[in-house]
Amino acid sequence: MRLYDAIARILAYVLMMKDFFQILFWIVAIVGGLIAAFKAIAESRRNLRWKQAEMAKTCLDEIWDDKLAFAALRMLDWTGLSFPLPDDGGNTSEISHEQRRASLRVVNTQFPTGDPGPFIRDAYDRLFDGFERLEHFIRIKLIRFEDVEPRLRYYVGKLGTADERPVVEAFLNAYDFKLALCLLERFASWNPAAA
Repeated sequence: MRLYDAIARILAYVLMMKDFFQILFWIVAIVGGLIAAFKAIAESRRNLRWKQAEMAKTCLDEIWDDKLAFAALRMLDWTGLSFPLPDDGGNTSEISHEQRRASLRVVNTQFPTGDPGPFIRDAYDRLFDGFERLEHFIRIKLIRFEDVEPRLRYYVGKLGTADERPVVEAFLNAYDFKLALCLLERFASWNPAAA
């Protein structure tokens, strides 16, 4: 009997150790699986963040590469420049800041032949279309504001000056550029008094 009891105890011990190792294996597998899942999620977030930044750069590059939108940005920076006309290959007359602001009026929008007003309006339409797209993409989380803010901050600051802001706001509101206006409102440079 003693031999039988000893064998039974050994078998019980072996079975207990088998259960212990099996439980230990399952715990290690679960922990390992959780670690792998968290690493995969973190990597996915890094990839998403990279893609958001890349998409923001692409959208900004599209604005800068668009001849009309870029002309609108240059008009904010410089006075007295002329710009190539898209249709006939000629150039506009020199455009001053005052003339640009007057051309963005929302009443009496007829211009005499040769006046750069239609060109100016087309340029700002194109720029604000780009702003609309940026705001839409920010809202759907395709891009992040912090990726477009540095490149636009200077120009939004120019649009937000006391001379420019009333003209720009009237134009945006009159022509239903609501998303473009929302994008501008994200910038401290749009409203320096509130910053």
